[in-house]
Amino acid sequence: MALRLYRTTRRLYGQVEGALRSVDLVPAVGRNPTTFGLVVLYVTGLLLLDARPTQTRISAKLPARGHDALNRLLRTMPLSTRALMAGAILLARGLGRRLGTAGYLVVDDVVIEKRFAKRLPWAAWTYAFAEKRKVYGCHVVLLSWTSDPSGRWRIPVAFRLWRPKRSCAPERYRKKTELVVAMLHEVVAAGCPAAYLVGDTSYTGGIVSKAAGRLGLIWQGTLSPRTTVVYRGKRRARRELAGGLKLKWRPALGVRAIALTVYAPSAGRVRLVVLKNEHGNFEYLVTNDLAADLTTVIRRKRSRWRIETIFRDTKQLAGLGACQGWVDQALVRHVALVFLTFVVLQLLRRDPQETVGAVKARWQDEILRDGQAPPQPLRAAPPEFRLKKTA
Repeated sequence: MALRLYRTTRRLYGQVEGALRSVDLVPAVGRNPTTFGLVVLYVTGLLLLDARPTQTRISAKLPARGHDALNRLLRTMPLSTRALMAGAILLARGLGRRLGTAGYLVVDDVVIEKRFAKRLPWAAWTYAFAEKRKVYGCHVVLLSWTSDPSGRWRIPVAFRLWRPKRSCAPERYRKKTELVVAMLHEVVAAGCPAAYLVGDTSYTGGIVSKAAGRLGLIWQGTLSPRTTVVYRGKRRARRELAGGLKLKWRPALGVRAIALTVYAPSAGRVRLVVLKNEHGNFEYLVTNDLAADLTTVIRRKRSRWRIETIFRDTKQLAGLGACQGWVDQALVRHVALVFLTFVVLQLLRRDPQETVGAVKARWQDEILRDGQAPPQPLRAAPPEFRLKKTA
């Protein structure tokens, strides 16, 4: 398949193929070389193109196969998205052993705006916090593994598309928290290493926290405003706690905070940290790790931000919202291949400090230059525009 590509893109195709071979995709594609080649071609197109990486534009830039073959890959060919994510879990396990860390799991959801997809069953009117307005789109619930708080490796290990009530039978409707519980069981059964699970208010308490506790995971999140707690023998609402507490200044964290052990009817005995952030608002961080100190709880909660960078990078660099079609299976497979592209971008880094955006820009620049050195600057150029020689 690589022989039908332009000379400038063959090396990128080969690099992507090598990166995907390091991720075990045999359960997903079987031993069919055609399916594997189309997956490599699709991921290469997502990595190469900036705007609108649709099947038509990918086949135009990478003419190894026509756009009909890419459409069949998304719609009819045998390809298991669960098996694709299983390969990502194996990669996370290998990274954990190599780096000597268990890492941690982060759960959250993102809205993909589809303003013209009125016939798409996954789409509905919803509020997007990033846009601060209601949009017509679909929700992707993601469970990701991160190697450390610095985010050297961010591996999506499971995802689900949430279907609104209007587009499915009542007995088949699942809440987002129910989807997260199913993903947790899959990831833990596959042996994905994790020191703790962190999420925001939507995924704290209730069935998610109970399932994480049964699976032996430490969970960390934010207490819901409607939660009531029992502290010093008195039952009170969450918002009533801060008024009677004396918060201490924590210079290493830059906040005023205090740690308590309380009882919450929905979660049992938990460790609660009340803090006042830089905006003057109170935050209530909660975990089932009763031995955790205040600094550990706050740093674990701050580590949740890594999943927001996954959403940002996959939207800007991997075409998360680029799928155009009405078929359910096509959208699900496109999202899986987008997350696979995000993993490939990390595997193509020259060092762990290089960003995925720099990786994509570097490869685009190599294809544009085709190995040629830049020309010498014109003599008429002012001195400040001339290239300076470095030792």
